[in-house]
Amino acid sequence: MRKLAAKLRRLPELLRALVRRGLRGIFGLDVSLPTEDRRLLEQVVLPYFASDPAFSRVLFVGCDWYTSHYEKLFAGREYWTLEKDKHRRKHGAERHVTDALVNLSAHFGERHFDLIVVNGVLGWGLDDREEAERSLLACAAALREGGVLVLGWNDVAEKRPLVPEEARSLQRLRPWPFPPLASARHQTATANRHTFSFFVRPAAAS
Repeated sequence: MRKLAAKLRRLPELLRALVRRGLRGIFGLDVSLPTEDRRLLEQVVLPYFASDPAFSRVLFVGCDWYTSHYEKLFAGREYWTLEKDKHRRKHGAERHVTDALVNLSAHFGERHFDLIVVNGVLGWGLDDREEAERSLLACAAALREGGVLVLGWNDVAEKRPLVPEEARSLQRLRPWPFPPLASARHQTATANRHTFSFFVRPAAAS
């Protein structure tokens, strides 16, 4: 054990953190990525919605080893995950859909969800602008009135098929100032300029 600790101390900080989290995963503990955007998502964004019973139907899009424990935050809720890679099914929730986001309407009707979180998908598998537009349109349709869409995306040219606030597919939604950040858009101090954009589906005009 002492030899292992000595070797870890010689590794770069980020790599050390990843190794520690890998070891935690082996022993069945919750794991995460040691980055500022992931800290914000896990310690601020998701807990805010999990603490509000109004967000009882939740969809989280994009699964990997570091998202497996998110379902625990929404215990007792209708929590779904969606991931197009069938090999990542093991990282999804008990309620899971293996499909591309663009096909969301094939699995859920309109106004089904109170909250949809799409983090690290735009520019990371969802790279084509038109497919991104159609995928976001499907998200907008699946939100109830008052429902919230959270988009986590990298504000760098090579990983930005579109800017969410300029997407024509989200015209039916409105930017929503996320209370803990007092802003509808928050950029983290990360190399990829990871940004969180918040939208709400407004009530239909009477």
